[in-house]
Amino acid sequence: MIKKNIDFIELFLENATGVYIGLFDLNGTLIYANQGMNDVLDSCVEKSVQAFSNPSFQDLFVLPVQNEPVFSGIITLGQEPPFQSFLGMVYRLPDHILILGDIDAKELVLLNNEISKLNQDLNNTQRALVKEKKYLKKTLAELKETQAMLVHSEKMSALGRMVAGIAHEINNPVSFIISNMTHLKSAFDDFELAFNELAKVQKDEVDISAIREKYDLDFLSEDTSDMIHACKNGLERVKKIVEDLRSFSRLDENDQKSVPLKECIDSVINIAKTEVNNAKIEIECQYDSNPVINCNPAELNQVFMNILMNSIYAMPDGGKFRIHISENEQFVHLSFSDTGTGLEEKIKGKIFDPFFTTKPVGQGTGLGLFLSRKIIVDKHQGSIKAQSGESGGTTIHIYLPNHEPSGNKLP
Repeated sequence: MIKKNIDFIELFLENATGVYIGLFDLNGTLIYANQGMNDVLDSCVEKSVQAFSNPSFQDLFVLPVQNEPVFSGIITLGQEPPFQSFLGMVYRLPDHILILGDIDAKELVLLNNEISKLNQDLNNTQRALVKEKKYLKKTLAELKETQAMLVHSEKMSALGRMVAGIAHEINNPVSFIISNMTHLKSAFDDFELAFNELAKVQKDEVDISAIREKYDLDFLSEDTSDMIHACKNGLERVKKIVEDLRSFSRLDENDQKSVPLKECIDSVINIAKTEVNNAKIEIECQYDSNPVINCNPAELNQVFMNILMNSIYAMPDGGKFRIHISENEQFVHLSFSDTGTGLEEKIKGKIFDPFFTTKPVGQGTGLGLFLSRKIIVDKHQGSIKAQSGESGGTTIHIYLPNHEPSGNKLP
């Protein structure tokens, strides 16, 4: 009965495909293999011991003889795909190497395939997350830019409304005072003429010269005339400043308008005159022509003001600021040059980026040139670029279409 059981077990092991038994001599010759081991070996291109890749038969051969397994783990057969694997143990006998395994290789392959699929899904998910992160980062940057543009637009709109209101409130009384000063000068002249006429018909007992000397009428006549003239000049200067403010903002006019560029630049220079004088900046203007272009003058004025203010900051000890305008049939070229510190090579490509500034914290928003580029490129189909030499100084070049955009590429 026992022998029959042993024969049954031997027969079971002999024909089992889920159990792997292989016995090799030290030369690598297969002495015995059950059905499972034969199936695994037959599925490999390499035959016999050459099929073992991890561990290799050579690695097993050099292991010391012992009663316990010298290797336990995943045994892989095949030098190239498709590989065959099973969980097994290796015994190093004095004259043989015994290999025992007990996992169906097909199940292990299915498991490996499932793991590979999960890894692929994970990689796809990671790539999707990276792409989504880049998209969110870009969206955030666009939101910041949009917010900056909205803030700028609202500030300019508020400035325009304020300037228009102030200009209206100031212009009326200033015009009234200028008119009265003219009449006052005329009345004073008439008064002086009348006094002189009276002097001619004076009675002998009235000493007109003594009266003139007592009240210093000669000095008062000259000084009063000068004061009236100075007041009139001052009031006209106030009126001109108000006109420059309105010209600078222009938000009480239509968005697009044909405007002489010289008029825009002159208004900017007049508005910034105090800062220019305080910074000891000398402004030189060279207008080869005075082109009239269709534009949003308020926005162009803001661009010119940003450039001028940046140049003033770059010339803390004073210097020169040069403006040059030229044109041809295709475009108008404006250049703004200063004798300041110039641009370092590492920041030349960043000056038009949003929120980039070289000014200390709290003194600059980093939006001036960014918004300027938006206005020139996006709203006026022009181009803007910065140039700085090794010896210092910076030049901002602006190119604007001389007529309606024709698709010609600007410099």
